[in-house]
Amino acid sequence: MRTEFGDLAVDQAMVHVVPKRAKKEDLLPLQLSQTFCRLDDDVRLELQGKLRDVFARLGREVVEDPELKSPLPDAVRVFLGGEQDLVQVSGELAHALRDSQGGNSPAGLLLVASARLDSQRALLLVKLEHETGMQANEIVTDGLRTFVMQYFANLLFTQKSKVYKAALFSEEGLLDTGLQGWAADPQQAGKDVARFFLEKFLGCRHQNDPRELTRRFHDTAMTWINSRCTDSDARMDYVLATMVELQNPTTTLDPTEFIRTHLREPHQADLAAFLAENDVPIGTFEKNTELISNRLQKMRVDLSNGAFLVAPVEAMQDGTIQVEDLGDGRTTVTVTSTVTKTSSGAAAGRPPKPPTQRPELPTQAETLPGFETIRALPKQAAPAHNGYALPPAQT
Repeated sequence: MRTEFGDLAVDQAMVHVVPKRAKKEDLLPLQLSQTFCRLDDDVRLELQGKLRDVFARLGREVVEDPELKSPLPDAVRVFLGGEQDLVQVSGELAHALRDSQGGNSPAGLLLVASARLDSQRALLLVKLEHETGMQANEIVTDGLRTFVMQYFANLLFTQKSKVYKAALFSEEGLLDTGLQGWAADPQQAGKDVARFFLEKFLGCRHQNDPRELTRRFHDTAMTWINSRCTDSDARMDYVLATMVELQNPTTTLDPTEFIRTHLREPHQADLAAFLAENDVPIGTFEKNTELISNRLQKMRVDLSNGAFLVAPVEAMQDGTIQVEDLGDGRTTVTVTSTVTKTSSGAAAGRPPKPPTQRPELPTQAETLPGFETIRALPKQAAPAHNGYALPPAQT
């Protein structure tokens, strides 16, 4: 999954005016450009820098969805295949954008640019809105310094501008399974993309569902902790960090930042590589814990002597439960609290299993990874049989 767009280069660009779609009225005519924009070096560098940044931070992989019936995927294929020039394809896409917008979408501009990505031909699309602003330039009048104020009604891509949406398709996305590319929408929360832009205009859907990506991050991180980390203190820290990170209210998850913040330096590169090997993105993605919410409330610690502990995450954080690595493969788990109930047999709420039935082992998703490998203290010898037996019950 590409997370860097520093090689994105813009060659030529067309800009078309797309009017607001009035409700219950005929479509208003477009104002189509007839030739390329004039892009001087400063403008080109600024445009490239702006878009490289937004795709790196907010770009999400998208894939064509034939059921959406958008003309855009075919238009992109024709352009990237060299069968249509930028003037023709940009005009068609301007019509497609106007037709896909609802009555709530404001008037704006569509910038369509021929570009290069990793030396491959690419097509760039940016929907943006006009902004206004004032500029003050110092002048001297009659020997006195003053300022002349200018009002600009058609500013684009200002430093704080968030009113635009962008998409990028390159030759590497021309696959037999469908067109693939990237879309970004700084207006939306997290890394979501406005539905009309993604589905009606682009004719695409997100390639990776946020729920599945979040579950994959959780499971892969737990597997790594279980298989690659031998220090029980580090295991506890990493499992807690993973659960807390997934439960916090932020709408996105950045695995690179998670690794840098929560892992000890000797472990950082290994987890990053392990995530990549298991198809978990290293760049920021939208977080959705719907598939794993029931696995984020409590931790379970299993020991090799058959004992186990189930506790809420808060108890692991506030120090009432402590895990100490003894340095020889053994671990001490200390619980400081008040006993409220005792019972025999299986866990509370479950009937004891018949003696001939093997006890149900916890699944990896329920178990704190790695603690099942901790050695228990040597078992005490079983008491010798004294040869006495209780008499049979009298009937």
